[in-house]
Amino acid sequence: MAAAPKTPDDKARFEIELEFVQCLANPFYLNYLAQGKYLQDEAFLQYLEYLDYWRQPEYVKFLSYPSFTLNALDLLRQPKFRQDIMVADTANRIMDDMLMSIQSQKES
Repeated sequence: MAAAPKTPDDKARFEIELEFVQCLANPFYLNYLAQGKYLQDEAFLQYLEYLDYWRQPEYVKFLSYPSFTLNALDLLRQPKFRQDIMVADTANRIMDDMLMSIQSQKES
């Protein structure tokens, strides 16, 4: 069973972090973060490292798109990706790949 939040504050934190980590699956949001220079902020990058706990089975089951979300966490560790995602075309290509992946899964 999942690690249930123990207090209302824990529940709120869980919900906020779940919502945020799922936003990382959206390449346009990653582009927004890059344009806003968040991906150059060491404190923000450390926060992304902290969010790696979502890989644990008791948490990953709450993710709507775990493969996309966890892949984004991996990509955000790479300085080249953080630079590339500043370009809207990169976000568009990633979104196209994601949509093709979802479509092929539906057809299987």
